[in-house]
Amino acid sequence: MQIEKNSSSLSSFSLSALLIACFLVPWMAGCSFAVIPISPPEAVGMQSIRLSSGEPIYYRKAGEHGGTTPILLIHGIPDSSESWVSIMQQLSKTHSVYAVDLAGYGYSEWSNNRDFSLSAQADYLREFMERLGLKQAVLVGHDIGGGIAQILTVRQAQGITHLVLVNSAMTDEWPALEVRMLGTPFIGIATFTVLENPIWSYMLGKGFSDKEKITPAVRQKYQRWYQGADGRKRLVRNARALDNTDLTKLDRDVVKLPMPTLILWGRQDRFLPASPAQRACVQMPNCRFQYIEQAGHFVLDEKPNEIADYILRFIQ
Repeated sequence: MQIEKNSSSLSSFSLSALLIACFLVPWMAGCSFAVIPISPPEAVGMQSIRLSSGEPIYYRKAGEHGGTTPILLIHGIPDSSESWVSIMQQLSKTHSVYAVDLAGYGYSEWSNNRDFSLSAQADYLREFMERLGLKQAVLVGHDIGGGIAQILTVRQAQGITHLVLVNSAMTDEWPALEVRMLGTPFIGIATFTVLENPIWSYMLGKGFSDKEKITPAVRQKYQRWYQGADGRKRLVRNARALDNTDLTKLDRDVVKLPMPTLILWGRQDRFLPASPAQRACVQMPNCRFQYIEQAGHFVLDEKPNEIADYILRFIQ
C-alpha cells in the first residue's frame, strides 16, 4: 500500500478575505442567518438513556436482528447521529444498528462544565453500551468519532468484533486548523459571530468533493445545532475540548489491536490527511485501507451507499 503525503493546506487568504468582507460589508449575502427549526427528538425517532452522571445520551436505533453483532455508529464534529441515517437504512436490513448523539452534540446537550474530550466520550459510550446490554459491537466512527472508537476499542477490546474508521482522527494530525481556530478563546466566538453563515459555506465547500451535494437540507443538517448565540458557544466549546494527546498516548496500543479493521477514506479530504491512517494500517495485524473515490471529508453524505456496502461486506 502506497502512503500518500497530505497535499492540503488551509487557505489563510480565503479566510482573511472572508473576514474583511463581512466586517466591511456586513449586509453582504450570506452574512445573515435564518433560524432553522429543530424538531422534538421523539418526532425524528430518537430514544434516550441517562448515564450515571444524570446526563442523557440520545440515539437512533434501526433493525432488530438478534443473530448478528450490533453496529454502533459514532459521528464527528460538527455532526450528529443524523449523518448516519442513510447508511443505517442499509445496515439495518441485517443488523441492529445504533447511532448516538455524542455528549454535547445533537440532542445530547449536557452542562457546559462536563468533559467533552475524546477520552471522556469513549467512557460515556462504554457506559452507554453497558446500559443497553451491548456486550459485543462493531464500531464505526467518522472524524473524531473514529478517534473515540479507537480509544473505546483499546479500553474494551474484547467487546469489539470489528473496527471501521472513516476519514478518522489519527495520531496528532488533527484537529483541522479551522477547528482549532474555532476553539481559540475569544477569537472563535468573535469570528463565528461575525461570519456564521460564510464560515459554514467555507467549511462545507472544503469538506465536499461534489459541491452539488451541498443541498439546503444538507447545509441545515450541519448548521441547525449551532445557530444563534448559544449554538455558537456550543460549537466553540466542543472544538475547544479536542486534544490530540487523547490519541497520541495510545498510538502503540492502536496499532496492536487484533480485531479486523477497515479504514475508509474519501480521497479528496482536504481537512485530514490519509497518511497517518495508512501508516497505522500497515502496522496493524489485520487492517485494510480503502479509498472512496470522488468524495471529501464529509463522505457520509457524498457516498453513503458505498460506505454501507463496504461495511456490510467487511463484517459478513
